[in-house]
Order: sequence, then C-alpha cells, then structure tokens
Amino acid sequence: MRKVICLMLGIILSFGLSYGQTNPLEKLNFLLGEWQGTGEGFGSEKSIIVSSFKSIMDGNYIEVKNESKFDATSINPEGETHMDKGFISYDKSRRVIVFRQFNKEGYINQYVLNDSLSSDTRFVFETEFIENFVPGGKARWTIKKINENEMETWFDVSFPNKNFSCIGINNLTKKEHIMNDTKPKVTGIGGIFFFSDNPSELKAWYAKNLGLETNEWGSSFEFRNAHRPDEINYLQWSPFKKGSEYFAPSRKEFMINYRVQNIEGLVEKLRANGVTIVDEIESYDYGKFVHILDAEGNKIELWDPIDSVFTAMGGKTTK
Repeated sequence: MRKVICLMLGIILSFGLSYGQTNPLEKLNFLLGEWQGTGEGFGSEKSIIVSSFKSIMDGNYIEVKNESKFDATSINPEGETHMDKGFISYDKSRRVIVFRQFNKEGYINQYVLNDSLSSDTRFVFETEFIENFVPGGKARWTIKKINENEMETWFDVSFPNKNFSCIGINNLTKKEHIMNDTKPKVTGIGGIFFFSDNPSELKAWYAKNLGLETNEWGSSFEFRNAHRPDEINYLQWSPFKKGSEYFAPSRKEFMINYRVQNIEGLVEKLRANGVTIVDEIESYDYGKFVHILDAEGNKIELWDPIDSVFTAMGGKTTK
C-alpha cells in the first residue's frame, strides 16, 4: 500500500512540475507587437518592412507576419513586395522551438531554433527542410535583440555544398516605442546651406552634371524614415548668395539644418545648458524652426518638420 501511495505521489508531483513549467516560447516574448524598419540586400535593393508577432491560442503559438516593399531598380523598375506568414510553436517530443513559414513566392520553410548557436539576445533558426526550393538548399533566420524595442535580423541561404551567405538584413523598431518617443533630440539632417558666388549657375551645374532635381530654393532630397518607413522625409540642399545675412551672426560660409522632435522641449534643455538661442520658435505649415549657436559660433537651424505638407505639394525631388 505504501508503495502505491508513493508511486501516485510521484506521478502527481511529476505532472505538477511539468504543468507548472514556464512556456518555452516566453524567451521570445520581446518579439510580441508591431515592428517597422528598413532593410537592404536581396540584390542590393533597399526596402521598408513591417512585421507583426502575436501570441495566439492561449500562448501555444506566435503568429508571424512580414511584408517588405523593395525600391525600384533598373532591373525591376516597378519595385517588388515580399510577404510571408507563419507560426512559431514548441515541439514537446523533441523539446525544440519550430517556426513554419509560408512565403508569397511559394517557399515553405520549417525552421528549428538552434540552441547551440543562440543566446539570450541572439536567436538562430535553421531550416529542417524547404519546399519548392533547390534540393539540398538551406536557410537561416537570425534575430539579434538590441534591446526591448530594437532588433536586427539576418537571412542567410546555403546551396548544396556551399557555406551560408547573407542575402538580407533588416533593422526594426517596435511601433509602440516609435509612437511614444517624445524625447527632445535631433533625428537627422534637414538641410545643407552654403554660400555661392552665383547660386543660379551652381544649381544648373549640379542639375546637368550630378542629376539633382532643382528649383528656385535648391534641391529637395527625398528619403524614408527609418522608424516609420511609410513616411517620406526631406533634406533641403540650398546655395545662398555669398554674404547673405541668413547665416548671421555666424561668419562661416555654411549652415546645417537638423531635423528634431519636440522642439519646445529641446530649446528648454539648450537654454538650461547655457546654449545661445538666436531667435524665438517660428511656426509654418511645414514645421517649426529656431536658430542656435554651437560651441564654435556656427549658426544651426533646428527644424521640427511636418513632412506630409511637402508630400501633398508634390513636385520633383532628388532621390
């Protein structure tokens, strides 16, 4: 009787320990949410990417969705869109994490997380098999966790009797983090302004020889926001007539415009740090501006932009 009781207790304890174990997929919880970013590779093409990782069915699966839009190239002037969907699950019998991925191009990949190559911040998935691909070919998908809101992914391919080679890299930021980021800071270059003896002739030279799309102000360079890839941003290139007072009180022959966010908070911070604020914040349809002097007396223009106004205006841009 005592043996039977001990046996029953052992079964109950064993079941309880098994049932109480944490979900093996929890190590990937940082992935959960919406992500945005940019990519490169796949034939030297640039892309914007949106990704989604969602816990479903009582946490037994992570649903994965990726969509990449590639820029137009001379070979593919209309660009290209790649989509894939899949599910990450845990195979209890083998004690491995499995990722089944279905691609728009018809490839079906079954990956397994390679624990020997992985760590707390690096997760390496390698294919067990691929349908509709070169026989014997393999793929590897690596996720590098930079922090809770940023990650980098690599996609490597290996053909029969060949080593893995990287064909694509993506840099992603969690969308929630992007939307909530109001820290007063510089986010990029907004303009390059410099003196010229003859601005009109210089603009014509750049248009003829270097292909810039110019107008009366110079040229607007178009690019994509790394954190909000659906958003078009602009950088203004402008030659000014030599001696223009626009750069005063600086005596330099150039001025740089920096794109910023939360310009009011930034000016407050700069003033507290003893930085010279040349003028007051001015507001226009396309954003807010203020000018400061740096440690060497260079005049700097700070711009909190509303890029959508330029997008709505249309017009030719350099890109």
